Amino acid sequence: MPVVSAELLLMLMPLAAVIAILLGRQQQRLADARRDNADMRRTMLTLDAAFDEVPVGLAVLDVDLRYVRINRLLADINGLPAEDHIGKSLHDVVPEIAPAAEIRIRQVMTTGRPLVDFVFEGATAALPHQRRIWRESLHPVFDGAATLLGVRVVVEEITEQRRLAAALLDSQRREQRRAIELEGLMQAAPAALFLATDRECRRVKANPAAERLLRLRRGENPLHDTPGGRAFAVYSGATLLAHDQLPLLRASATGEEIRYESLT
Repeated sequence: MPVVSAELLLMLMPLAAVIAILLGRQQQRLADARRDNADMRRTMLTLDAAFDEVPVGLAVLDVDLRYVRINRLLADINGLPAEDHIGKSLHDVVPEIAPAAEIRIRQVMTTGRPLVDFVFEGATAALPHQRRIWRESLHPVFDGAATLLGVRVVVEEITEQRRLAAALLDSQRREQRRAIELEGLMQAAPAALFLATDRECRRVKANPAAERLLRLRRGENPLHDTPGGRAFAVYSGATLLAHDQLPLLRASATGEEIRYESLT
């Protein structure tokens, strides 16, 4: 076995120390890298879960307008499995809406500014014969060197909201027409008419014939014990009727139809 002299040991010890330090640093870097990789894996899993579970459609397109990533919701809207989108262009997946979509995406890539909350209509393979409405936002995606990598797409379907809004507007218009027709009828009718607009008859409208009959001022309530009302003594035969016995109050409170009552 060779014998190492003391002088050689003294010469090698600094080198050994340097090697030990370098090895220690390398081991630390490896440990840090393993920890960073583990953190990255956890982050990626979290991002994957968030990407798929958000209640809006999400996709990432590269500069050639090809799908790099898409979540399940937007894939369902397009009518194609998520994995079948990857590498395909907009024109491959949604040919009907692709031309208009491409114009907006090119605008975002050219300006570098997002385009937010615009509404568009179209049909996809999921429901090819049904026009649907979406609200969409487009955001440019850059790397650390400010190089454009593509565009992030956020899509929310609002077909049902628009349908309900249109139905509500139609209902309001019908009610307005009915109110105008009723007002015309009230004004033209030669007989006295009273219309209660609430169950307690606190708001009662009289037509011109009724106002002349009872000598009411315009808008004056013909029922006593109500705001703006005038006290009238109303008899059925020889019986003085209490406020809640008046035909209009009874009909409003009970829903019963009251006909041919003789009042004085």
